[in-house]
Amino acid sequence: MKKLHRLLSILRMLDKCEALNSDSYAEKYGIDKRNLYRDINDLNAAGFGIRCVRFEDGDSVYRFADPDFSLRDLNLSEKELMALLFGRQFAHRLGKPIEDAFNSLFKKAHKETGARTRARLERLQSQKQKLLVAIDPVNDFEKIEKQYQIISNAMDENLMLEIIYRGMKSQRESKRQVAPYGLFYGAGMWYMVAHCYLEKDLRTFALDCIKGIKKLTGRGYFMRDFNIESYLQQGWRIINYGKPVNVTLKFSKEVARWVKRKTWHPTQTIEEQADGSLILKVKLKGPEEIKRWSYNWAPNCEIISPPELRKEAAEEIGKLGRVYGKGV
Repeated sequence: MKKLHRLLSILRMLDKCEALNSDSYAEKYGIDKRNLYRDINDLNAAGFGIRCVRFEDGDSVYRFADPDFSLRDLNLSEKELMALLFGRQFAHRLGKPIEDAFNSLFKKAHKETGARTRARLERLQSQKQKLLVAIDPVNDFEKIEKQYQIISNAMDENLMLEIIYRGMKSQRESKRQVAPYGLFYGAGMWYMVAHCYLEKDLRTFALDCIKGIKKLTGRGYFMRDFNIESYLQQGWRIINYGKPVNVTLKFSKEVARWVKRKTWHPTQTIEEQADGSLILKVKLKGPEEIKRWSYNWAPNCEIISPPELRKEAAEEIGKLGRVYGKGV
């Protein structure tokens, strides 16, 4: 994985106090200088703390924000090592390339730590498993590995893609030119978020539905400040389209305590009612997923608004009733 190796190389350069700026970065990796800003942002988001130091002559270099920070001879606590093992298990469920990259990182962490940390790590690995990542593992990553690698490389090089996409619902194939913005994993599947020039908007594409893919030489429009997490939070889970919609659900008192114990969406508000029921309100793009999610709580969940979503649910539940009513 080119990006992972690049990030590790950046960390090593910073750890050795080597000069790291956009010119040395572009020369070292033979890629656009703008990728440095993305890489630094990713490392900062991961908690490394990197700042830009500017000199009077106009030059600038990157340094660890904490001058005492070092990656060498780390003395990791047992909790920190458990977190590392937890991450390894998480990577195992995302697909072989992710697992291999994490195992490589794991080996390097093992090599660069002190004797006490290595002893703790070996002891933890020899014990019975204490942590479990209960997420759906990816199925047959080998079938989408080509798509994953091409998308990753295109994002590194700021290149557009041409894809043949088969919609899951329509099963029709269409040729599209897209500018890839990010990859994410959810509900056992890998997805790409990209600006689609056919739809003239951001769209989410399942990698297993991409039946053909190639990099184009042209560069598309890329939003430098795009944040994939913020983008996904506009929808319920994966689907994100259209104008924001206010959705109101009512849960009966029988399930209210389970609903209110968790944050389901960043925009949610919960109103507890006198009869023990509660009202959940969210604002999101694309209400299809929350409609399907509400069925998990049947018959203790009612869609109050918007009215068109309530109508759709009533029609679908009516059809379900007729299916179960046969032969009864």
